[in-house]
Amino acid sequence: MKHGWIGLFCVGCLLVVLQAFAADQMALEVAVANPGARVQVDRVVEEGKLVVSVEDTEEHPLLGLGLKDFIIKRAGRQANVTSVVPFAEEFDVPLNIILVLDNSDSMQKRDAVEPLKAAAEELLKTFRPIDRISLIVFDKKNTISVDGRDLHLNILQTSDTEEMRRFLDQSYNGKHITYETWLYEAMLAGYDLLRKIPTEEQKFMVVFSDGEDRDSSVTIEDVEQAAKGLPKFGAYAIDFMPSEEIMPALQGFAAASGGDIWKAKDTAGLAPVFQEVATDLQRYYVVNYIFPPQGKLEVEPASLTIEEIKTFDASPMLGHIYFAEGESSIPEQYLRIEDAAQIAAFDESSFEDTLEKYYQFLNIIGKRMTDNPEAAITLVGCNANIGVEKGNKALSTARAEAVRDYLLEVWSIDPQRLNIEARNLPAMPSTSRLDEGKADNRRVEVLTESPEILGLVRSTYIAYRADTSFLTIKPSADSAYGFSRWHVFVENADGMVAERRGEENPPSVVLAPLTAKNFKELAAGGDLQVTLQAQDLKGQMLELPAAPVQVNFIQTSQLLAEQQDYLVQEKYALILFDFDSDSIGDRNQAIVAEIVARIRELPEAKVFIVGHTDNIGKEDYNLKLSERRAKSVYDQIIDFYGAEDSERITYQGVGADEPLYDNVSPEARAFNRTVTILLEYMAGE
Repeated sequence: MKHGWIGLFCVGCLLVVLQAFAADQMALEVAVANPGARVQVDRVVEEGKLVVSVEDTEEHPLLGLGLKDFIIKRAGRQANVTSVVPFAEEFDVPLNIILVLDNSDSMQKRDAVEPLKAAAEELLKTFRPIDRISLIVFDKKNTISVDGRDLHLNILQTSDTEEMRRFLDQSYNGKHITYETWLYEAMLAGYDLLRKIPTEEQKFMVVFSDGEDRDSSVTIEDVEQAAKGLPKFGAYAIDFMPSEEIMPALQGFAAASGGDIWKAKDTAGLAPVFQEVATDLQRYYVVNYIFPPQGKLEVEPASLTIEEIKTFDASPMLGHIYFAEGESSIPEQYLRIEDAAQIAAFDESSFEDTLEKYYQFLNIIGKRMTDNPEAAITLVGCNANIGVEKGNKALSTARAEAVRDYLLEVWSIDPQRLNIEARNLPAMPSTSRLDEGKADNRRVEVLTESPEILGLVRSTYIAYRADTSFLTIKPSADSAYGFSRWHVFVENADGMVAERRGEENPPSVVLAPLTAKNFKELAAGGDLQVTLQAQDLKGQMLELPAAPVQVNFIQTSQLLAEQQDYLVQEKYALILFDFDSDSIGDRNQAIVAEIVARIRELPEAKVFIVGHTDNIGKEDYNLKLSERRAKSVYDQIIDFYGAEDSERITYQGVGADEPLYDNVSPEARAFNRTVTILLEYMAGE
């Protein structure tokens, strides 16, 4: 018969656990699906790993539970239960079991020795190799010391069940059976062992006795005092007295520990009692769980409009060809023509981008000199005048000759029209204190008095413009363990559009740029799908897709078919400034006059003047320099045009913050030292 003092179980199917193991100090809720079941968290092995036990409404252990039976939550978030392992199959979490066995002579007199050993076998066969077992028996010849007291006991501590069997055989043979009963001493020694077990580990103490203590050198009060402040443990008492009453010592032991007590009046009751104890010790489960990461992903704007714009482009001619350090051969980026067919087909208006036009510089010069046979040019070779180029005018000459030779050999230009000069630094050099400035100075300058040779390169094409230059992505990702890395990417039907990566937790805002070079491809690729992938410190992957960003495409051809006006832009990037200068050169006066004429012809056109700089120098200085450049152009246009309608003409400087080109090469930096002028109007105007 079992008597219980259940002080550790929470009635119902839900237990709220408030142990401080929760890193965020929020309560962990552990439940099972069985109605009325009692759940107890017996040990927190580590975050994500619990030892629990479950009883039904009749206080019987619930065995055979699995993954689907356990529910674990924290702050409303449900964990994934990854494994539920019964203790019999668990080999990572040890049990510490102290077994006190009465081996006094009354056991022999009641012919209970063999039945007891057979019953104890029910326990022994459940022990695992990782369990730590302490067997305590009475011993009239041997003593152990506990807190300065000599106790008449023998203790075996082992994980080897065969060694336990031999110890029991020895303890219950005639030589070791005792006429004395030292129950209190055995309990005191058991409490001492309990204190030495690490607090976080699972502990049990089983006390079996067939009679009251008669001979201990300690009192029941000593035992009760020793029980105070003990770490939490499972208490099991087995009373083998034939009377109906429960032994007071065992009753107090079980009650003080909130444990259980069984009554076995005769030998027939031993095996069932020990089976119940063994079953009770097997009630435990090791439950592994993990809280999955979660979150949401928002993107602004929800839609994107890409518009075709008919563009009349007038790009400036940069009269420079740049060379590698110490070299006089023309670099590969300058495109060269190889046969007469290419010469015949060459058309400078077929090129769109300013840099694309620039890399055709040699051929544009060759074509224009062919078309203007009276024009002549001077090729001024320059060097950086530092390091291997210090004072090396021969290198400057060789650079100029390389350009001359190409025009002679490919375009058959009369050598009398190609003059060569050599100098060290250019007449208007960049700073030699920086590598970028040195690269800018390694060049050949093309000078001419014929404006048609270095005039604007004009072309007409369809440009593409979006109503935003970037997507604002707002991840809201949460992991109970923190993140190790994240990846945000934007895709459409044609593949990857933009992506960003980082370590640790995703930021609250990620900007995904949409570059102008890709707007045509974006328009063809359909809606944009934005996704966040993040891996937390437990290796779990979180994937959050956002609602698709709708891409609207306004085509000029469609507007024409519908007889609607479409947007037209005239684009001028005409004013190329020398390094650190805001002065407009003489050769741009005619171009400014042309722009003013177009403004007068287009009274509804809006005019945007934007000053730029390269990235050499301090940010604040460059911003002010770009503003001065834009203002110089604005003032000159107003002088030509007049101030009566000047409100439709605006100007601003953006410094190096919005570069037209990447500032990596000297030519890119040169084209960034500019002012762009944009006229926008509807075709019907």
